[in-house]
Formats: sequence, C-alpha cells, structure tokens
Amino acid sequence: MAERAPTRRGRPPVVKENGHGLIAVTSAEHTDRVEPGHPSGLRLSDLADAVLDNGAPYGDAVLPMDGGGRACAISSITATLPAQQMVAEVISLIEEAGGTPPVHLSADIPGGDEHNRMPEARYAGRIRRTA
Repeated sequence: MAERAPTRRGRPPVVKENGHGLIAVTSAEHTDRVEPGHPSGLRLSDLADAVLDNGAPYGDAVLPMDGGGRACAISSITATLPAQQMVAEVISLIEEAGGTPPVHLSADIPGGDEHNRMPEARYAGRIRRTA
C-alpha cells in the first residue's frame, strides 16, 4: 500500500485510516488552473484511489453576469451522474452475485417502511439521521 499523504490535520482522511478506498469527484479543468490550497501542495485527487472528472468548468459557474463574474454552480449536478452510475454498478454486481442490495426505499411508497427495516437493522450505528 502506498504511503498515505497528510491532510489539513496532518493525518490521512478518516476514510483511509479505516482502510476504505477514496473516490474523488472533481473538476479537472478547475484543478489544473488553480494552486493547491493545502500547505502540503496536495489536492484531493492526490489522496484518492480513483478520480472522476465531473466536467465542471473553471470556477464551477456557468451563468455569466452583466457586472462580471459567473453564477450557478454546475458541479452539484455533474457530480450526481457518476455517483448514481456507481450505485447502479454496485447494485448490478450484488445482484449478479445472488445478493440483495441494501437499498433504502422511499417511505412514501407501499411497503417502503417494511422494506427499510432490514437495512436499517443491519447497518444500525452506521446510518446517521439528520432530520
């Protein structure tokens, strides 16, 4: 395993400390045009095991304003597609192996609450509720 690079706190990201892989979704165009903000000179992409380019432009905004500058960040939209593609691929791999994906269903559909009891029980302590 490669040596872990320090983060803002001088330690590897928690995900790496726990032995998990790190996937960075970032804008290659923006990254190539700015200096790293961390004193170590490292970027998120330097710490990641895989890097996905979200295609966002430099500055992450697409709407030019009359007075100068741009608004309307696009990375929140362009990052969603690869995230959902990864979910779809993982579901496919689990099903191909004969498993049942631990997917949380909407409580607003018939059977949703009942379905969700299994993954919630299985992953109790790992699911964080914010509302």
